[in-house]
Amino acid sequence: MWEKFGDSAWNIPEARSTVAQLRHHAGDGPEYDGIELFLALCDYLDQLHGSDRQRGRHGFDYFYTGDELTALTTAVREVRGPRVEPDPDSDRLVQPVNAAVTLAEGRDLVTWLEARPGWEREIGLCLRAMYAYLDQLYGGPGTFNQLLQPGEVEQVAAR
Repeated sequence: MWEKFGDSAWNIPEARSTVAQLRHHAGDGPEYDGIELFLALCDYLDQLHGSDRQRGRHGFDYFYTGDELTALTTAVREVRGPRVEPDPDSDRLVQPVNAAVTLAEGRDLVTWLEARPGWEREIGLCLRAMYAYLDQLYGGPGTFNQLLQPGEVEQVAAR
């Protein structure tokens, strides 16, 4: 049995598959921005978890707990450092490359999507779970505000 994706009715593999299909059918409004952000954050978590795409395995197919979570959290915080506020002089991005919204704007988009019906609500619930998980990795509520640099992600994935 796969773990549910936060409060969503979808589990993680189901959400990934469904959202990838919705990408081809959604309009170009905030719903599509939510799809892009969801897929971009899945890619980011794949990298942090350590994906093996040559074997067709996603790195992010469940939320880490216990020792796995502790190891990932420690690795993220070691490469990120103690700075909680985004540093405009760093090379770290505040917006995933494949998303139309920044990480901060994404938090507002989550609330909007959760208030919508059907699949839009499900994407909002999934995004809320992803933000909560990434906040936990980064140091607590609201701390996921910049992506790690590619070299930093490699260090985390190599843990």
